[in-house]
Amino acid sequence: MEIAIEAREVDQPGILYARGFLLVPCDTSPPDSLRGWEKHPISGYDVYVDPRVNVEKVAVGGREAILVGDAFDPYAGVYSGVCRYLVQGDVFERLDTVAGRFVLLVASADGVDVFHDAMGSRSIYYAKKGGVVASHAALVAEVMGAELREWVIPYITAKNYVRMDVKYLPGLDSPFESVRQLTPNTYLSLPGMEVRRYWPRTELERASREEAVGSLVQYLGGLRIFLEGRGIKPVLGMSGGRDSRGLLSALVPLQPSLFTFVRSKDGKSDRSTDSLIAAQLASTTGLDLEIVKIPAPTPLNHLVDGFAVAYRRNTGYVRGSGTLGWVRKVQGRYGLDARFIRGFGGEVMRGFYNRIDEIDASALAMKYGVNPDALYTKRAFEEFIRVAGWTKEALMNYALNDLFYWEHRMGVWGASSLAESDMSVATIPGYNSRKLFSTFMGLPSELRATSELFDEAVRLFSPCLAGIPYES
Repeated sequence: MEIAIEAREVDQPGILYARGFLLVPCDTSPPDSLRGWEKHPISGYDVYVDPRVNVEKVAVGGREAILVGDAFDPYAGVYSGVCRYLVQGDVFERLDTVAGRFVLLVASADGVDVFHDAMGSRSIYYAKKGGVVASHAALVAEVMGAELREWVIPYITAKNYVRMDVKYLPGLDSPFESVRQLTPNTYLSLPGMEVRRYWPRTELERASREEAVGSLVQYLGGLRIFLEGRGIKPVLGMSGGRDSRGLLSALVPLQPSLFTFVRSKDGKSDRSTDSLIAAQLASTTGLDLEIVKIPAPTPLNHLVDGFAVAYRRNTGYVRGSGTLGWVRKVQGRYGLDARFIRGFGGEVMRGFYNRIDEIDASALAMKYGVNPDALYTKRAFEEFIRVAGWTKEALMNYALNDLFYWEHRMGVWGASSLAESDMSVATIPGYNSRKLFSTFMGLPSELRATSELFDEAVRLFSPCLAGIPYES
């Protein structure tokens, strides 16, 4: 059975595959959907990039490189020329400290290697054959002529999937035939389309409270320097949690735009636990807060228009419509010099999943939690273990639950979530660095899971926020 990809015309320019990229062999023409994107040749391939996205190109020591997106190193103090900085040194080592959201292409005599940021927040999808790599699974499928796979519609319409707040597929699979996702801590080597693991390269070291707080403060301070130096206006989605609070505390001097959203049956309510705390945070810092009112469930008319069509294609059809409302509402509110800094990465630092004892597909399927006994789900995680290079030797002494949350939940679901907000405003994750993640992973568990270290950082940046309670 073949299921055709949705072909309805998208009537709003700039939202389909928003802020994305496509890499194809130089004899392959891009699809019409990328009209207006800029072309950048590299070693037998062409890279097409949404013109709203930053591109850096260098040639160093016989290697060409292209960096697409936002990148900075808060630990080395590198805020410009990051592409050159990466390829002039040990790329693996420097990628451990570089933050932001980007794809890095490095060409040599052997081919082209494709890397992404630490959390894999700039999603990378690739065809198993053919040399096609892109930011969106549906874009790879469009170039390759790939169809939706037979199991996708039954899987994402099953009751236990629909009930999930956090929707994403198991393993590395995209909804399209022979299109797979690259997960964090691996890179893709062309022309062979080989996935190679490059992190961790040393065992996890124990960290102290002082080291963790110092790393977090240096990171957040570096984020502020990067945004200010580029003239970027930060946008923060506020909640009652720790992660948005930490970002706000560091970025107050940049006068960020703040918003929160409230879902209600009639779409008129402006009160929720998050909105009340966000209002208090905004008032305390002298900033304005926009409350975006969203009807729930999403009205049918909003599920079938051009924006909704692009939303489904951008997110591979698997995200449902829960976030469609606020993404639509904030479209056009912020300019090209804005970045939505989403509070992603904090739970990688604190730890979210409980213990996983062995590298086993059934154990990962149970942690994923949807249809864990289904043959398809188990096979998806068998492929994940094989392709992502999950062996005891490769993962060293890092906790499996930490790496699974990081590489699967955030690398798959998190990256897709950022792709949806890209439709309205350019987005980067708030916390995204291997150095930051591994430092927190080295803490004693009883300290790591608390809010104490984030509280210390908040007090150092904005003491006025320290007394405002969290939602939980």
